[in-house]
Amino acid sequence: MKEIVDSHVHVSLLPFEGWESMALAGVRKIIGCSIFFGAKHAETLFDHFHQMLTLSMSNASKNGIKLYVAVGIHPMGIPDDWPRVIDALPSHLKMSGVIGLGEIGLHEGNKREQEVLHEQLKIAKEYGVPVIIHTPPQNRVEITKKTIEIAATVGMEPGKMIIDHANLDIIDLIEDFGAVPGLTIRQEGLSSQLLLNHLERFQRGLLNSDYSNLKPNDPLSVPKTVQYLELNGAFPKVIARIARYNAEEVFGI
Repeated sequence: MKEIVDSHVHVSLLPFEGWESMALAGVRKIIGCSIFFGAKHAETLFDHFHQMLTLSMSNASKNGIKLYVAVGIHPMGIPDDWPRVIDALPSHLKMSGVIGLGEIGLHEGNKREQEVLHEQLKIAKEYGVPVIIHTPPQNRVEITKKTIEIAATVGMEPGKMIIDHANLDIIDLIEDFGAVPGLTIRQEGLSSQLLLNHLERFQRGLLNSDYSNLKPNDPLSVPKTVQYLELNGAFPKVIARIARYNAEEVFGI
């Protein structure tokens, strides 16, 4: 399958060879997500956003890939002066190539993270943009419930929320709320085999690699999963939905 969309890549951490490999494997569109682990100052994130909109855009173009950028405050990198980033997000959402907020959400689930998420969801609602929501490896059900509670309080449209790193433990929570499951393929989470075995439950989802250098990760996990599904008899229409069309609809790309 060609024209694959990888809906969650931390492109500032992707080497040039990664762009080449993804292009050769059929990836044509990427949603680049923000993360700067341990950020202390608002300027750190402003420079990070700028890097994605310049260097990463250039690397994508050189490999025939269309990059769309999501900006925001990741819960693992909340600067001390984070309100300054909140104030700047509306101007960034008006920039060419920016399509929404992400990766945002809760990691530990503390009050500070909750406040930062609440403020970002308020902006997403006001500007009508989609959001890519982080879920952590621990306390997943509890934190997903809290994330949904905050979104409901804000009045965020569920269909514009991609709750990422979905797996069997939280898929029903995501579906019941009406959000979109992000399908991150990696060994420690949702594997290609597990996805195949429960494909009906995940068919509204968006495949992604969540590529970064913060943990073992494969920038080719999406095209490899597409091939695995094809070779194991999954319905082509379902493969096309999770590997391309669902993302194009949610992000308007």
